[in-house]
Amino acid sequence: MARIAVGDAHSCGLRTDGSIACWGLMREGWPDGGGWTAVTSGTNFSCGLRGDGAVACWGDGSHGKTDPPDGRFVQVAAGKQHACALDADGAAACWGWDAQGRASPPGGAVFTAIDVGDTHSCGLTAAGDLLCWGAGGAQSRSAAGPFRALATGMRQTCALRDDGAAFCQSAGVLDGEANPPDGAFAGISAGDQRTCGITSSGALSCWGADPLPEPQGAFASVSVGGWEACAVRTDGRFECWPFAWPHTGLRLDGGGKYALGGRFLDQPVELFPWPEGGLAVADRGGAVDVYASDDAEPRRVLDLTGRTWCCGTEHGMFSAAPDPEFGAFPYLYVYYHVGPDAGGDDAIRGRLARFPIAGGQAVHAEELVILDLLPAGANHFGGAVRFGPDGMLYLSLGEFADIPAGGAPGLGGTIVRIDVRGATAERPYRVPADNPFASGAGRAPEVWAYGFRNPWRMSFDGEGRLWVGDVGEDALEEVSIAEAGADLGWPRFEGNLCRVSGGACTPDPPVTLPLTTYPHADGNCAIVGGITLPGPDGRYVFGDFCSGRVWALNGDAGRGWWMEELLDLQWPLSSFGRGRGGEVYALTFGGPLVRVDAASPPAP
Repeated sequence: MARIAVGDAHSCGLRTDGSIACWGLMREGWPDGGGWTAVTSGTNFSCGLRGDGAVACWGDGSHGKTDPPDGRFVQVAAGKQHACALDADGAAACWGWDAQGRASPPGGAVFTAIDVGDTHSCGLTAAGDLLCWGAGGAQSRSAAGPFRALATGMRQTCALRDDGAAFCQSAGVLDGEANPPDGAFAGISAGDQRTCGITSSGALSCWGADPLPEPQGAFASVSVGGWEACAVRTDGRFECWPFAWPHTGLRLDGGGKYALGGRFLDQPVELFPWPEGGLAVADRGGAVDVYASDDAEPRRVLDLTGRTWCCGTEHGMFSAAPDPEFGAFPYLYVYYHVGPDAGGDDAIRGRLARFPIAGGQAVHAEELVILDLLPAGANHFGGAVRFGPDGMLYLSLGEFADIPAGGAPGLGGTIVRIDVRGATAERPYRVPADNPFASGAGRAPEVWAYGFRNPWRMSFDGEGRLWVGDVGEDALEEVSIAEAGADLGWPRFEGNLCRVSGGACTPDPPVTLPLTTYPHADGNCAIVGGITLPGPDGRYVFGDFCSGRVWALNGDAGRGWWMEELLDLQWPLSSFGRGRGGEVYALTFGGPLVRVDAASPPAP
């Protein structure tokens, strides 16, 4: 390879013959043939520069980020949702999402280099100064040089001075990606929470969150993305390594096996029996496909890929569930993100919506919006749609999925319980009279339970209990059972750890502490709430997104609870689903669906 560009969950390489190859998620559509001189990868799209100076882009085309302007350019850079290019005169042109002016370079400025991050862009002026625009606070500040190289990441901006020393600036408290070591560097690249440089001797040096040992040897270039980094050796060979998943290979000794013929899926977030036959798989990009059998090609029943805001750090289609009385009420409910153009303002919305199913297809024109949420932050949106045994719809929401459009705040960090039977545009839901805060006293009337940080997945067991996996901050992940009116503790507690200064965590009324927790160790970072296994023991199965480990929770209130590891997957774990016979499957990003089926061990 002549050069590699790493995005959020995919990479593209420029071969020495001028052709391009891409791999990973969101990789489809790269151009055939040679004649390319550069390639760059963003969150879910990539762009290339032709020998004649034209730019072409491929991947997720939302908000125009794969529609570069006409012209002849000498450099191109792709970021999270926008891209920029420089022409031979040093003028910058940008396209894609322009919130906070991130795709609006200053007029009249002349640049020698340009790079694009998450909410900001930066260039080096002819004098070698750093000039930035867009949002992001300190990371988008301009700085006096002279500098000779530039790298922008998700939350940091770095540049190399003439003597090779690295200069970095950042917004907020980060994970060390803006704290370069001393020494001289020949090149630098910034990604999501990590930064890497090539020393003057050609060695790799990386800093930031979850660093794994970088490869040894002499390298000509390096590129850092969201989940991994890649570097090209001086002899043209390249090597990639992860930052968060030190996997040693797949173990299925717990009785696991592949589903759907072992095919690999991009970003599945839900699997459930389709009421009309087969298995349905919802993808984060905005589609729901139905597989009639393991070896059959899928049939798409819902396609929101053109309107789903995806696939940033925590955006996309997060959940889908058919109406439990589908025969009488043929509806599919989904929770997904829509972009700023959907609401007429500069905001991304979390949307709970209902789609009628007719003739095996969703009627897109008859979408009924049940809830529109204006997030109060950049992540922690939760996102599981479940119907309880009582027929009510339950929706888990993270702490920043907080403000209903046109309504009062108070849904962030909660589980919502609403009645959607007979919903209309005028009254998209009713608040059940037996909701614990139906009167609106103390909490919003829609709230069933509160005190969550980011409840990504939840499920009901055969006894009607609601199991929730809540993602922790930097210490503990937790499994809890949520009951009506319960306070699960956040932000006073992370798991069972008091977070209040001085330890004054004695609440009144008391919080519901988790059944079990596990720490951020051995690659663990974020719990994926699970589902109960079939059979008389009904053990609860859950796992971790980063490490890919899957555990079963054993025990009861009398004996206590303990975890048993069932699987160690090779891929990032995203969710759990149930097949038509009640069997449980683990869903992975970029990998297969794996059946979880293990015998119960004796109590320790």
